[in-house]
Amino acid sequence: MDIDLLKRTMKYHGWTNEKLAKAMGIHRDTLQRKMRGAVRFTVDDLCVMREVIPLADEELLQIFFK
Repeated sequence: MDIDLLKRTMKYHGWTNEKLAKAMGIHRDTLQRKMRGAVRFTVDDLCVMREVIPLADEELLQIFFK
């Protein structure tokens, strides 16, 4: 995972961890654990993130399937 790219993309689109966690229906701490790699992102997480941030297909691949 390229979390730095995710963070830059989120910032570019005006998304904070707290705002994204709320959109995903999870606690901010859970999002932090996912971003650290302690907990895996689910397919549903990726779908929500792709819609709300928004992430292009290429960005999604670069961030999560590097």
